[in-house]
Amino acid sequence: MKKITLLFSAILIVSLSFYSCEQNQLDPSDPNATDFVEGKTLNKISNSEDIRYCYQEEVCLWAGQHIDAGNIIVGNDDTNLYVTVNSEEGFQNGEENIKIWVGTELPDKRPNAGHFPYKVTVASGETTATYQIPLSDIYDPEDECSPHQFYVLVHADVIADGGDETAWGGCDEGAGKSWWYSIDYTTQCCECWCGFGNDYQNPEEEACLSMMFEGNDYKFWSNSFDFDEMKDKEYTLSLLANPSMCEPQDKEGMMLDKLAIEVGKVVMKVYEGNGDGDNRMVDVKYILNDKYKGYNIQLDLYIGADRVPGYDLQSQLIKTDDTHMLFQHKLNPGEVTYTFMGLPWLTKDDSQVSYMSFHAAIGDCPMPSLQNPM
Repeated sequence: MKKITLLFSAILIVSLSFYSCEQNQLDPSDPNATDFVEGKTLNKISNSEDIRYCYQEEVCLWAGQHIDAGNIIVGNDDTNLYVTVNSEEGFQNGEENIKIWVGTELPDKRPNAGHFPYKVTVASGETTATYQIPLSDIYDPEDECSPHQFYVLVHADVIADGGDETAWGGCDEGAGKSWWYSIDYTTQCCECWCGFGNDYQNPEEEACLSMMFEGNDYKFWSNSFDFDEMKDKEYTLSLLANPSMCEPQDKEGMMLDKLAIEVGKVVMKVYEGNGDGDNRMVDVKYILNDKYKGYNIQLDLYIGADRVPGYDLQSQLIKTDDTHMLFQHKLNPGEVTYTFMGLPWLTKDDSQVSYMSFHAAIGDCPMPSLQNPM
């Protein structure tokens, strides 16, 4: 009997030692790990407007399961992932009131947020906080840029509807009996697409500019429009990036330029406004392709008496002076459509003709402060 007891004790000790060893080897990136409690330090970004995102997405922030408590913005540049938590009523007064996990495998049940590797504390008086996670913490860096798909779990202790609530980030509900949400995110490479409006329906009226910059040949267009011919009509142009030809499309809009990329459309509506004097007006609507949702996007629109405006290839922006008009607008994350409303139909003397250049800078483009923000 004594030998059996000793043998059982030996087996138990070996089993416990093996179990302990296995526990110590648990991957800290597993959100279901039960022994990983050590937090990692995150760099807090004081001003998120200074971040030059390659791409970003805005997702839900659900508190108490059904309360819309704010939103979360997830984005990346070349080297970092950024997570911004916006709680409309702020955060609870306590330690580690935001916890974040990032990984490639989505849990099959609600994970224990207390064991997430990234833990930070936001002061109770704040309503927004942005944190930086090196992409090298998530996957091995590569020489060439390529998209990487993974999941982001964000747990926050927030104030919602005047009370303390638990919140999860994301619009996709997680599996299992307990409620939770997740964020499915894919990084985007930092590239710059500069689209210019091409009036393919009247190519004989276009002015094609060809400029050399850093060894590359850049082309864009200034388009002329007659007010009387355009009045009370809608007119559509293509926004083309990377063109290699001055006439990249036929009159039906079919692409002839194999290198050109259509990044969107421009729709014009010309009309007479109310009031005395010269009240010729135009609305200009930019409609970018949905694939650019979340990218940095800045729109530029030149209207003036000169057929050809200036263009600064260094800043990727149209140049102007006090005698002409340049309208600019930065789209918010998730937006791809914007309309410049009620713009003047600028001409020289009594002419009916106005010259317009349409431009959209998409992605990781140099974007200085707006000159005439709308």
